[in-house]
Amino acid sequence: MNKLIISLLAIISIAAGAGAYIITQQQGSSSLNQQELDKLGLFLFPNGISVADVSFTDEESQTKAKNDLQGKWSLLFFGYTFCPDICPTTLSVMQQMWSKMTPEQQTQFEVVLVSVDPARDTPEQMKTYMDYFEPAFTSLTGNEASLKSLATQLNAVYAKVPRYDENGNEDPELGYLMDHSANIAILNPQGEYAGFIKPPFNSKKMLAISELLLAR
Repeated sequence: MNKLIISLLAIISIAAGAGAYIITQQQGSSSLNQQELDKLGLFLFPNGISVADVSFTDEESQTKAKNDLQGKWSLLFFGYTFCPDICPTTLSVMQQMWSKMTPEQQTQFEVVLVSVDPARDTPEQMKTYMDYFEPAFTSLTGNEASLKSLATQLNAVYAKVPRYDENGNEDPELGYLMDHSANIAILNPQGEYAGFIKPPFNSKKMLAISELLLAR
């Protein structure tokens, strides 16, 4: 991960950590104390933050806007299908969480992957990838402007990373990687930015967080 991405992630992490104590103290409605929230990696804002509507193409080649996610809690993260580690690991954890939810709980949540690599992540590519993990999950791709807007609003960063040959020269034939944030953003049923979850993730932790959100 390049120095710019590391620096941006560090700033976001420090700012979020500093604000988390104030946030949870103001809420009062949470049944968990600050130490328990920290263990979950969960940071909830005292009030939802408005998110401007954006338009993408989903894995079914249908136009889907941010407002289409309203009515459920959305667990949204940024990634791409060629990701070698973070994305498949996160999706595996989310699938394990999903399998442990009751059908009623599932109707109140949506897991969303927003592609940071729309040049390669076509709807067909996204569908094959997402169906491998869980057909009920949603993916969004195909719009650079919407990607930039949504990432900025949800405090996410991403950057294209070229690959080099043995002589240190950039080699297009090797393709490229995408550095990106690993946090999971939480959108409430009103479509507002309600908080985020920091890695590492596991199914037990994610199930506990989902139950906490439903109790709010």
